[in-house]
Amino acid sequence: MTEKTQIKFVKSKETDELISFVSRLPKTKKLNGVRENSQFGKKICVLAEHLKGIIQTDVLYDVELKAMYNKNGYIVVSATPALFEAQMETIIVPKAVYKVNIVFGYKHVIFDPKDGKSPSYRSIDAIIELLNERVDLKHKEEVITDFKKRAQLILNQMKVDGYIVKQ
Repeated sequence: MTEKTQIKFVKSKETDELISFVSRLPKTKKLNGVRENSQFGKKICVLAEHLKGIIQTDVLYDVELKAMYNKNGYIVVSATPALFEAQMETIIVPKAVYKVNIVFGYKHVIFDPKDGKSPSYRSIDAIIELLNERVDLKHKEEVITDFKKRAQLILNQMKVDGYIVKQ
């Protein structure tokens, strides 16, 4: 019998293998991913041989778990990255705020060509590169196309408002 949940993997200090931990919720009896230092009773999750080398650390995965023979933990028999829909918002307040906010999962990406704290906030190419690197973004190409349109709209509005814009 397999069970489904979502977990992130970390590299074990002892074995250099990717591992994760789960805990069973008392009320619902469902397995939930937890951190290694969790106070709840937890069991270890190890990767099946066919998944080793494919899974990345610090990425949320939808997994199927099979209980180990001795019931001390679980074996991950399938894992696919969890995908999140992107929510995009364009904010323009003439002569004050020019932003595109992209939110997916717990990740916030902000394009702010006027007041961005670093070049990665002010550059369209840097934002596109960041979005391309993400494995948890659903409909990635559509999101990037929409972002390019919104970013260009903001840059055009900044020109109209009298700012000197580098393209």
